[in-house]
Amino acid sequence: MFNEINEGGLNRILSQRLGMKGSSAAPACAPELFPGLTLENDRPEWGFLKGELLASKQVFVAAVAAQFAQAQLYLPSTSNLIVTVESIVNLTANVANVARGVGIGGGLGGWSAATVGTRDFRWNGERTGAVHETRSGAANPTTFPNIAQLASNGIEIKTPIVIVPGTALCIFNTTLNQTMSFTIAWRERVALPGELV
Repeated sequence: MFNEINEGGLNRILSQRLGMKGSSAAPACAPELFPGLTLENDRPEWGFLKGELLASKQVFVAAVAAQFAQAQLYLPSTSNLIVTVESIVNLTANVANVARGVGIGGGLGGWSAATVGTRDFRWNGERTGAVHETRSGAANPTTFPNIAQLASNGIEIKTPIVIVPGTALCIFNTTLNQTMSFTIAWRERVALPGELV
């Protein structure tokens, strides 16, 4: 079936490689391939050509007496990006909840921003739109219901989670005075028309 997102990616690749300007490059180069073209779009090395950035972060939040360890991956409301979290792996035996955050934007309420590494070394090492932040607090962030749980060491969440501007993916301990450590990996790219509602 015809896939406009795949065609949009192919248009960008062809336009960039062939130096074409103006109308869409894909139908002009190979009109007989549409609308039945199926593209292989899961190869990570091809994402760079579409402006897709691969990023990851190993997170550690130290235990603080009478407080919960908390972390978030926040996408500022001024961003025009889409972030897709690919995996989260728990690195301790401590239980952590995963939820969508509400009203806890970058740098607010004691959050401390941390640097993020890219997994595609063609990008600058800290060129990410998503902001990773940590803190400890006496109460956990205001959230929607939990969407997953990291129950023990080595547990991995591989279900894609999409973050849009103005929202955050929150991960927080369920017990006071415990460390939290996990690895999170994601992709980010500029949103296409109609993706942000």
